Amino acid sequence: MFGELSLIEFFMASPTMIVLAVCSIVTVGFTVERLLYFKATRHDTKGFMAVVSKKLKSGDARGALEYCQQSKTPIGRIMAQGISHFSRSRDELAQRLDTAIDLETVEMERNLGVLGTMSNIAPLLGLFGTVVGIIRAFADIARTGSGGGAVVAMGVSEALMTTAAGIIVAVIATVFFNFFVRRIRTRTAHLEDARESFFSLWGQVQHKREVAQAAAPAEAARERRPVQAQATKKQEDPLAAVLS
Repeated sequence: MFGELSLIEFFMASPTMIVLAVCSIVTVGFTVERLLYFKATRHDTKGFMAVVSKKLKSGDARGALEYCQQSKTPIGRIMAQGISHFSRSRDELAQRLDTAIDLETVEMERNLGVLGTMSNIAPLLGLFGTVVGIIRAFADIARTGSGGGAVVAMGVSEALMTTAAGIIVAVIATVFFNFFVRRIRTRTAHLEDARESFFSLWGQVQHKREVAQAAAPAEAARERRPVQAQATKKQEDPLAAVLS
């Protein structure tokens, strides 16, 4: 394929190509891993929050918590933290939800540093291979004392192949790195929107609970008032007192 050398022999003769081959394997491996992660954790934030809101408004906090725990998604884990600390103050609840979102963001960004590194170093490795190939070509010319095409073919071939390989690896890593960064930003925005929706829901539930607690003594007082009025009337009416 490369003159009298096979592909394997060419790789063995060019250490830079071996390094680039390892970089390509790492890039493809982590790209596939992140694709599978985002596919497995895909969710409908609005639909999820609608179910949680319905359960909480109906007083089924346990059902809402179980629904969140069974989802196995970032929004489910975050809302599970919120429901578990539903009785806390708004500041404490906000801290718990912010921490949960930060943890999910860290999980989404896992291995992205590797793709970013590959996108930066692959072109440099290709350039390094180019320099090494040119050096080899001039070394072959100096050793043989002639500048024929057959003498410099191996060095020039290595220079061009490493450049092409470095560009290919860098393009793949850069494209998927930017794709994942965009996906993370979108998901983080949706999670933050869900957090605000949860705070609104928390406020509604707390207000409803306060109204119910304030109405309970008044209702009890209204129930006691007819009994007290009837007893007072009996005390004020002597005839009623005698007949009783």
